[in-house]
Amino acid sequence: MSTLDSSLPGSITVKGDGRIKVKPDTATLNIGVQATARSATEALTQANSSAAALIAALKAGGVDGDDIATSGLSIYPQYNQGGVAVSAYQASNNVTVVVRDISQTGPLIDAAAGSAGEHITVGGVSFFVDDVEAVMGQARAEAIDNARKRAQEYAAAAGVTVGAVRQISELSTGGPQPIFARAAKFSAMADAPTPVEPGMQDISASVTVVFELA
Repeated sequence: MSTLDSSLPGSITVKGDGRIKVKPDTATLNIGVQATARSATEALTQANSSAAALIAALKAGGVDGDDIATSGLSIYPQYNQGGVAVSAYQASNNVTVVVRDISQTGPLIDAAAGSAGEHITVGGVSFFVDDVEAVMGQARAEAIDNARKRAQEYAAAAGVTVGAVRQISELSTGGPQPIFARAAKFSAMADAPTPVEPGMQDISASVTVVFELA
């Protein structure tokens, strides 16, 4: 985007974009337990016992209690094929876990699975940068450089020269989007450690810059 700014004579307004790739440093796990039994009380008792063991394993793995939050608790009847009689009850207890040492994501999943046994469920894992502001500087600098490059291209075509910056406005980009990976029922009997790869994340910045023209 480029415009001649009538409110600032002798100027040009351009939009600049900057984008960098960074390695996520934090993970969020959606993990829990699910138990099925003939009575609601039995299903809930099994789920509660497994959930307590799972939470204890997470804490033993280095997760702070403040980074573990209950995200779902339910118990539902299951019906027979005719849909008339209740055949069993299914109870679940899920937590959201913030993993601040991202290298421990896989080992924590394995520890949780080992503690909860066949009741374990993993709903997914997401990766993100905890302190975005610490890495935004480079993206903003690239956005300014991009704006100047665009202004110079327009100015050259018009036979004028780009001068000093008069105004800079940062545009909202909505922030970086977490990287999600989904999983369904998890087997506690896996023979190998759970591999987890966080990949890279895009951090972007957009600015509107007003340059003088000479």
